[in-house]
Amino acid sequence: MRSLRKRKLFAALLLVGFTVTLVSTAGLVMLHDEILKDSFERHDLAIQSWVHSFTGPTLTELMRGLSWIGSPYALVPIVTLAAGLMWWLKRRDDAILVAAAALGGVALDEVMKLHFKRLRPDVPWALVHEHSFSFPSGHSVLAIVMYGIIVYKAEGRLPGMWAKTALTIGAMMMVAGIGVSRVYLGAHFPSDVAGGYFAGAVWLAAVIGSDQWIAKHSQ
Repeated sequence: MRSLRKRKLFAALLLVGFTVTLVSTAGLVMLHDEILKDSFERHDLAIQSWVHSFTGPTLTELMRGLSWIGSPYALVPIVTLAAGLMWWLKRRDDAILVAAAALGGVALDEVMKLHFKRLRPDVPWALVHEHSFSFPSGHSVLAIVMYGIIVYKAEGRLPGMWAKTALTIGAMMMVAGIGVSRVYLGAHFPSDVAGGYFAGAVWLAAVIGSDQWIAKHSQ
């Protein structure tokens, strides 16, 4: 009964967190307005062209791999398997946390895409072609959220500072790599990735904050 109450309270806190996240990311409206200015767009395209200047067969395959890792094709089965395994191991609060973080990240990305309705980069060298809106980058949102949750839940179970540092650095490199891959492949502007990182970080903070509040008040 107590566990059920905790889950209901956690769901309520996440709903509050999601609302706070949407309000907080209203700051992205100002960023988006700046993005639409010619001066900002020139810088955006200049960075994108600079990243593209490093194009090569090996690097392209690496970037395709990183992009795939951050895509729904990889994340959906991974999150489903991870949450299912946690549930089977009786770590049901952790399973709910992972599922809520992922679903909330997806919902946040879709809501913001429909609000901003920014078109994808129109560059002749694009290596991937997608038809959804561009701002923010969903890959970047979910990379921040999912790797952040991994670090948050796994850090306390690792022995020693070196293991924790390695986990954190590895997660940061994956998040950065996924974001860069989207610019490299021509799927997103750099500002799309920056906006995705911001929105994902705010949602991650809401999820972790809700979990810590529950842990503190259920002792």
